[in-house]
This record gives sequence, structure tokens and C-alpha cells, in this order.
Amino acid sequence: MDCKIIFREKKEIDNDQIENILNKNFGGNRHLRTVYLYCKKLPIKGLSPLSCLNEDPNTVIGTITFHRTLVSNINCLLLSPLAVSDLFQVKGFGKILVRKGLEIAKKKNEDICFVSGNYDYYKVFDFFKLSSKNLIIHTPGDLTYGEILVKELKKNCVNLLPLKAQLLPEK
Repeated sequence: MDCKIIFREKKEIDNDQIENILNKNFGGNRHLRTVYLYCKKLPIKGLSPLSCLNEDPNTVIGTITFHRTLVSNINCLLLSPLAVSDLFQVKGFGKILVRKGLEIAKKKNEDICFVSGNYDYYKVFDFFKLSSKNLIIHTPGDLTYGEILVKELKKNCVNLLPLKAQLLPEK
């Protein structure tokens, strides 16, 4: 299927479609996962685009969300969640959304982005394992994928982080 997609900001009327995509990707009990402790506040406005079909901009095919998080009072981003409709998976739409979201984050002058995800998927976006920088960052609970990944949105920003710290939800 060769589709053209557009990006737009989320609207209130998109919530049911987004919930459906997230439930199909992560299950209805996804809110019990540790990563959702970071998602209690609203996502960062202007930094959570949707992807839609060009010919039908009211049909959501993918969603990415960024939330504010803190490491030793340093403002960071947490990419969570990323999901694509099952009809459009394995076509590169998720990767397009990640690239778009990170591009917007850089333009908004953000420094650091974390994600709890599959390293093999996120390394193509220059996310790296904390252990590769000798960082030990704890969370208030276990994360599904074990290790948290981090990306510098500005060169050498990871050096701002203490070697041992805690990743906390925004207060």
C-alpha cells in the first residue's frame, strides 16, 4: 500500500481513535505499566503530532506523544507512547513519526529525550543505552523493556545528567 501521510496536532475528537490504536498495540491494561506514571499530565502541546492519510485527515493512523520528565531537576522529554494502527504497521509510519517528533523537539530547543523501548528499533534515531555512558538512572518501578534509552537533542547534553539519578514524572 503506497500512502501519503500528513502530520497534524492532536484534537479532542481524535481521542477515541488514539485510544483504540493504543489498546490494540499495548493492551487495555497498559495504564498499569510504570511508563504511564510519567503520562498523568497532558502531553507537551505542539510536540505530539498525529499521522493521518492525506486523502482522509480525520482518520488517525499513528500517534506519538512526548511528556515532560525530570532528572535531578533537569527538564527532559519522555517519548511515550508511539503506536501505529495495525492496518499500517511495518510500513515505516512509526519511524516517520519518531523522526517528525524529534525534529519538532529540536526546533523547540529541547535537550534530552528518553524512551523505554526496543534498542534495536530506537538506535537508528541515535538513542543509546545509558550503560554506554556509565549513567544509572532509576525509575519508580520496572519498565517493560528493562533499560531506558536516551538521545541527545543537543550535542553533549547528556553530560548535564548526574551519573546516578532518578527519572521522575513532572510535578
